[in-house]
Amino acid sequence: MGGCVVIPAVASRSDGAQAREKLLQAALRLFAAKGFERTSIREIAQAAGTNVSAIGYYFGDKAGLYRVAFTEPMGEACSAATYQFPLDGVPLAPLMLGFFTEFLAPLRQGEAVQLVMRLHFREMVEPTGLWAEMIENEIKPQHEALTRLLAHEFGLTAPDDDLTRLVFAIFGMAIHFFVGQEVVNDIAPKILSAPEAIDRLAERLAGFSVAMVESERARRQAAATCPESAGR
Repeated sequence: MGGCVVIPAVASRSDGAQAREKLLQAALRLFAAKGFERTSIREIAQAAGTNVSAIGYYFGDKAGLYRVAFTEPMGEACSAATYQFPLDGVPLAPLMLGFFTEFLAPLRQGEAVQLVMRLHFREMVEPTGLWAEMIENEIKPQHEALTRLLAHEFGLTAPDDDLTRLVFAIFGMAIHFFVGQEVVNDIAPKILSAPEAIDRLAERLAGFSVAMVESERARRQAAATCPESAGR
């Protein structure tokens, strides 16, 4: 969800950047409000103050524009190498800080990310296939990378149920600031108010996650010495 997404190649010109951005913002608002099927390219062009042919030039077609609106505000494409954590000799704390810094980076886009999240929610109930792509190409690799990292921390050759619970819990801390962004802004607006605030949030979540890992490590060690407590 956060950090890296797959973005298609699109035509671009330096003198057309503003027109492309207007089309993208208009499409994002309309797609988030009405969905893919009920949004026409004509009303997108009208809302952006441009002609329909510009959509073809910059995005190929309506589906291409929808794909870019669905992904682009969340960040640029990352290679598979992004998900390969360096493990040996590297402390957990800086690894987690790097993870959360990358994951939370899209929050710097402010309102655009709120609109993207609305669009993602709509995509879940009116699927076009992009949500399934995001799960496969972004969410699963991130989850698998964090699982490998923590399995290494605990000396596991394969993840067990408690490790999987921990991985979901750590992801959940970060995901809440995307899906609950409007709630956070209403209750505690300073938390996401500026890039520096988001950097601080990444630092704190990294610290919280390390504490969660250490708590789980202690639980596992206690279970190893007192087997009857293993299921608690």
